[in-house]
Amino acid sequence: MRLISQEMVDEMVKRAEEPEARAAFKGLNIALLLVATGCPENEDRQVKLIIKEGKLLDVEVIIKSAPSDLRTEPLDKSQFDAKVLAPFKKLTDIVQGKVSMISSIGYLKIDGDLPKLMKQVNGFMALLKFMGSLPIEWGS
Repeated sequence: MRLISQEMVDEMVKRAEEPEARAAFKGLNIALLLVATGCPENEDRQVKLIIKEGKLLDVEVIIKSAPSDLRTEPLDKSQFDAKVLAPFKKLTDIVQGKVSMISSIGYLKIDGDLPKLMKQVNGFMALLKFMGSLPIEWGS
């Protein structure tokens, strides 16, 4: 499966009900857009994640030819807490745990409620680790 694909989010929703995932996400409340730019096949990919009390309530993928408006579309702060935009390669390195979020700050564009994101950083990192545990084909 590809990173930020319908197949990936379907697997996320299924696995998010497992006890380990539920424990890792306990208390996580976030509405997030995660955008990967410059993906293979000349795509930009976005995943919308709405998580309430650690449960994935709404997950949606949008894929567009790059460069797309996903890169510049303003964050609707009435619906989402944050938007994280990253080049595909950097995002894969973060999700795989090869580099830390802190060392990647120069490559990430984060818009939104940063204090809320920072208060939930452990849950957000658990989400990235969870994504990294999926059987993703990292070059695609």
